[in-house]
Amino acid sequence: MKCQNDSLDTTAAIDIEINEATDLPQGRSLIILLAIILACLTGWWVSMVRGAGSLSLPYLRVDIAIVCFVCMLPLAILSSDWLFRVFSHHSPPLFKLVQIIFYTGAAGILIIALTNNHPNGTLSSYDAWESMILRPVLAFWLMLTLCLIEGQISGRGKCSDPTFKPGVLLWGLALITAVLVPSIYIQSRVDEIVTTVDESLGSGRLGDARHLTREVCVLAPWQKIGGLPAGDLARDLDRSCFEIERNLEYMQLESNESEEATYQRARLLTILGKRSAALRLLAPWKDQKTVSPLTCQLLGNIYQHQELWGESERWYRKSLNAWKRLTHSEQQQAGIVSAWKGIAFAERKRGNYEEAESAYLSALSLAPTADQHYLLAQFYEDTQQTSKAREHATQAMSLNADRYGKSGQKLITSLQQQHFGCLNVWQGSSR
Repeated sequence: MKCQNDSLDTTAAIDIEINEATDLPQGRSLIILLAIILACLTGWWVSMVRGAGSLSLPYLRVDIAIVCFVCMLPLAILSSDWLFRVFSHHSPPLFKLVQIIFYTGAAGILIIALTNNHPNGTLSSYDAWESMILRPVLAFWLMLTLCLIEGQISGRGKCSDPTFKPGVLLWGLALITAVLVPSIYIQSRVDEIVTTVDESLGSGRLGDARHLTREVCVLAPWQKIGGLPAGDLARDLDRSCFEIERNLEYMQLESNESEEATYQRARLLTILGKRSAALRLLAPWKDQKTVSPLTCQLLGNIYQHQELWGESERWYRKSLNAWKRLTHSEQQQAGIVSAWKGIAFAERKRGNYEEAESAYLSALSLAPTADQHYLLAQFYEDTQQTSKAREHATQAMSLNADRYGKSGQKLITSLQQQHFGCLNVWQGSSR
């Protein structure tokens, strides 16, 4: 009889533990679901404000906002459990005060977020350091408020065990997840932005480079771009874009509506990154039979940056045909080379690799420069033609070691480490 009672007690204890174990994930799953919804809503809000050209937000990008909020969730859960365990049991009035403070602060944050749809887009020198503090603070405040609300609604706070105390290791892991993981992710995104800035500067898109550089200044003010501190480059680009904007204002005062004048204005708008405005300006000339090759080339460039590859290829083809009809000159040859490069890039993006290779080789035959060789090396790297990629990378390095020495060697190293034809690359490099 005694053994039977002991077995019943053991079974009851096991049932209680199982019920507690199953109740805990259900409560946590609700918090996680609400946290994901809040993070997505925050990301949506960031995307809306970013579309207005603002830089006064601490997150700037959707993915950064979501990562910061989700990574803050473990620390917010531990903090809410601690508040429920300590204050709600031992000092209920103080716990009510803490709740009021967090609820009021969260309401203020949401009111500012919803009513300030177009915040100021100016960049000050201390925006970056404010953002570095605001990113974790805002995420922690809103996530902890969410956990407190969920605890009150679900009754989790009333059922919390006052004797349970998470260890230092658990707190440390939560803190690392909340602070270190977003920092590493943000730095990786900054590295990608820096690469895009270099590409924008190389292609003369000062407006795009300016906007991205300002983002780097907010996300990582210590970052260097092309050997310059991001803040110095941002100021240089501000001055350059200001000069272009002033030239545009002078042009608009003139009554000249010729195609050449329209092209010059559209070109400056494209440099500033205002491609939609440039397209509207060029619209009256698009259907002209005598449209100039420069206008066709600019349209191909605009559609390229809008990732409309079919339209881009079509206008670069028109530009190529228009250049070929002109008499031979340096400008004509440069225009033909530029048109072939535009066609090659569009065909490459469309997956027409044979047509892209033919276009790249046509440009190379007219201008066997280091730039053309490196473009072909990048193309052959993407299409897994490692021997050809190494050959053209070596040619680019030999023709212009200052510009392509490091990048060419990096490309060859990438071929050796990653691609299937790496054996040929190793053999070629050992000769």
